[in-house]
Amino acid sequence: MKLSTDFPIPVATHKLRPNSRVLCMGSCFAENMGKRLNDLSLTLLNQPFGTQFNPIRILNALAFETLKATDLYTEGDFFLHPDFHSNFISQNPESLLAEIHLKQEETKSFLNQADTLVLTFGTAYFYHDNILNRPIANCHKQASQRFDKRMNQVSEITQAYRAFIKSHPNIHLVLTVSPVRHTRDGIMENSVSKATLRLAAHEIAKEFPSQVTYFPAFEIMMDELRDYRFYEKDLIHPNEIAVDYIWDKFKETYFSSELAALEIEWNRVNATLLHRPHPTKKHLHIAALEKLKGELPSLFPRVDYSKLAEKLAAEILSLKATLGS
Repeated sequence: MKLSTDFPIPVATHKLRPNSRVLCMGSCFAENMGKRLNDLSLTLLNQPFGTQFNPIRILNALAFETLKATDLYTEGDFFLHPDFHSNFISQNPESLLAEIHLKQEETKSFLNQADTLVLTFGTAYFYHDNILNRPIANCHKQASQRFDKRMNQVSEITQAYRAFIKSHPNIHLVLTVSPVRHTRDGIMENSVSKATLRLAAHEIAKEFPSQVTYFPAFEIMMDELRDYRFYEKDLIHPNEIAVDYIWDKFKETYFSSELAALEIEWNRVNATLLHRPHPTKKHLHIAALEKLKGELPSLFPRVDYSKLAEKLAAEILSLKATLGS
């Protein structure tokens, strides 16, 4: 008996390898996938500018434009920038601009060396600031009358991405549409928004088949996992079971055989790290971790295993500190 409507996902010709360099940006779903990728040997930059939902606002962040102090918003004693997440906040406007500029330079350098860009579109809606007279990415709880809510059309999105892709011929884009519904926009409005994003992603992937692939996270959630038992209590966000399921599909689609094999061994080391020994067995567990740390070069030849080495060293140090306590 089948209890869900599954569907085949074409295996991507572009594969992630143990030494791939990946930039993840977009909605909170992109951040979630990025965290899982970052648990492996890949070199990854995840959400450098914080969560961003609109596809054109994502590209705007990757334009690395010069920032202006006159664009900043104030909230109490703090300054924020309308194009960036509230992770960037300061009581000093110059310090805020310097912090964002530093992140821009880091991201620009990473993008120039990356082989894969994972982007998750959340909503086609955006806000236009009537005082600055331009679209922005984050209202930062400013007065509502300052803004007009608008929606990008498919042609606007495809035109913007066409220019970006042509200017970055050596990077592969993995496009996804977030399975998280933006119910604050309204259920019917969310449907229009998601349809716009899905059609835009389809058109972009069709125009650049060798450089862009679409991963159907949205379709997996809407069709294969069409049941509220796969949602959090808010009935909006996918729960851990759903995210695990989508992650497994992502691996089947994009992991090279080398990365798939590495993940098995990598997870074995992580499982040992997560083990909590009985107080009388701490010495034995420390010895096992030290032995495992010494085996990393043979377990992962030609692969950067520094993430695991750092985790092992930290756990060994932590356990030694508890001896005798």
